[in-house]
Amino acid sequence: MSTQSFNDTIMEYGGGNMGAINCLMKTFADPDADVVNALLISSKLKACKSIRGTNLYVLYNDLCDGDIDKVARLCENVPDDILEDACNRQDYSGRELIKEFVAGVDQE
Repeated sequence: MSTQSFNDTIMEYGGGNMGAINCLMKTFADPDADVVNALLISSKLKACKSIRGTNLYVLYNDLCDGDIDKVARLCENVPDDILEDACNRQDYSGRELIKEFVAGVDQE
């Protein structure tokens, strides 16, 4: 992937939200980033078109407390429609939607 293509993807997925862009940079540009996590997150973002910008920040910050490993586990375990719905909720109510999936994630 060219630098321009990478930057365009970060800007598209980040949607101008600095918190979402921070999540993406930690996932894809950090030299210590886990490749498996990056693949899990990338796959989910491609499948879930509404998880961009603020909704991505909600996933990263509100649902996963800024933990990239937890983001990757949710991306792996939560069905697309449920995760998209949870990320669309900016009042922390999305946590209720993913509660049954988080039990296993928190223990990993």
